[in-house]
Amino acid sequence: MAGYFPGVPGFIAFAGVKFGGYVLAGLALKKFQPAIEASAVKIAATRTGLGILIGPLLTIALAFGMEQLFPQSKSSLPTIGIFAFIFVLRVLIWRLVIHLFTRRLDLPNPKLWKYASFGAVWSYLLDVPGFGLALISPGHIPIC
Repeated sequence: MAGYFPGVPGFIAFAGVKFGGYVLAGLALKKFQPAIEASAVKIAATRTGLGILIGPLLTIALAFGMEQLFPQSKSSLPTIGIFAFIFVLRVLIWRLVIHLFTRRLDLPNPKLWKYASFGAVWSYLLDVPGFGLALISPGHIPIC
């Protein structure tokens, strides 16, 4: 099956959309928790960096694992499993980021998980323009 991967410009476009969206998320978090001293840019850089480091590796590993578990599957179970895994992963990453910037505030756990869940949903929403820009950007890497 022929296709392509977005190249460096596509990666930069995707990361830029995510970073910009995470700055907005950082501003929202600071609005709900005004005692946070870190800037929204620092929060966004932390979240984007963790996403770049952790996200692709675990997602590829999961896709490979699902292919091994369901090699001939025509159902949507593997796809649903991947999206569920990515959602849980995003909640955990957001939970870590929020904890890093609010640990002195002693926020209750339910509030932290609520913020992290909203962050995960926001990450999915940012995927739409991020992937769109990555796909139309120049410098594609062909695969066969």
